[in-house]
Amino acid sequence: MAFDAEREQNQDQNLIRERPTDVEIPPELERGGIVQRVPSQFKAQVTDDSGKPLIQTPQTQTVTIQIPASQQQLEDWSKGDPENALTWFAVFWIRLIKKALHFGWKMIKKIAGRSEENV
Repeated sequence: MAFDAEREQNQDQNLIRERPTDVEIPPELERGGIVQRVPSQFKAQVTDDSGKPLIQTPQTQTVTIQIPASQQQLEDWSKGDPENALTWFAVFWIRLIKKALHFGWKMIKKIAGRSEENV
């Protein structure tokens, strides 16, 4: 009987305790966190023990492309036969135009022997 009394005391101490279900969320996590800009141009030079630079960041390049035909003509050519090289030429240029718009490159389109800028 003494064994049962000890067992009942231990069971009372080891009962599962209820925790509160309301958890406080910090305000910055509620707003979705803080997004910080990551620099793409690093100004600091990383050197090894002897002082030689390990990496060099290239300067920002300005890219200019010259489009060989009008966009409508390229779209017409791109709908041609898959075995025709002109079809793939047009698809390449349409893709390059989309890439230029995405990265903000300067585009120049050629019209009848003269160049005209198109921003």
